[in-house]
Amino acid sequence: MINGERIILRALNQSDSILLLHWVNNPRLKELTGTVYPVSELEHKQWFEKKIVDQFSKIFGIEDTESKKLIGIIGLKQIDFINRNAELYIYIGEEDLWGQGLGTESVKLMVEFAFKEMNLHRIQLFAFSYNTRAIRSYEKAGFIVEGILKESVFRAGAYHDRVLMGIISK
Repeated sequence: MINGERIILRALNQSDSILLLHWVNNPRLKELTGTVYPVSELEHKQWFEKKIVDQFSKIFGIEDTESKKLIGIIGLKQIDFINRNAELYIYIGEEDLWGQGLGTESVKLMVEFAFKEMNLHRIQLFAFSYNTRAIRSYEKAGFIVEGILKESVFRAGAYHDRVLMGIISK
């Protein structure tokens, strides 16, 4: 476990899977994560089992320290141990907890863990340009905008930019 002030990053359990399936099919969350199609139980089960054992990916549950409930997920994918970099992803699944700084705290903890414990040097992420709340959160965690992928995502009948952000270990 990785302990923070208001959250804990912990390993996911099989019992967490059904809650993640609920979140991934939430229309408001899908708009922010990029999920296009409805996800079936079978697809989700296969994704979950693959993610847990993938050596180039690490996923954690975000648990609220007060309620002891799972509130989201955070992870690193495409971990490159030779060049010491990875891509970060996160979402807070519980909408009533959006905008309370829990995502920012989670990102800061994950970055610290990645740099100090995994010996990574660089972490990058992508955010949709319309997700200004996420972009502000990443900036608070120390990420900087490194580039814009113009009109690289199609959502709700229109093209949108993706923002590439990164952070380098000190």
